[in-house]
Amino acid sequence: MEDWEEEAAETLERLTHSPMADALVGTIRIVSLSEPKGRSRYQACEMDLILEGPGLESEPLTTEVILDRRYWPTAGMVLRARISRRRPRMIDVNWDALAR
Repeated sequence: MEDWEEEAAETLERLTHSPMADALVGTIRIVSLSEPKGRSRYQACEMDLILEGPGLESEPLTTEVILDRRYWPTAGMVLRARISRRRPRMIDVNWDALAR
């Protein structure tokens, strides 16, 4: 995403009072996760994460995400994420990075 797009998205979030308007850029570390089941391409992946970022105490989070089986993450992976300051359990993870 280009700088101006990032700034436009942040402005829109502030104007709409989104809980992500105050988000900080941090990371998620995958501690554990479920294995893919069967052959379906898109599947639910249950994960235990640690949220980390500047000014944020490391916080655990359990979540479920639908992912492409071809790009299944592994325990120990670290991905960039935006983490809400007001609601640290609200995150926006760059899941597309798994396909790179």
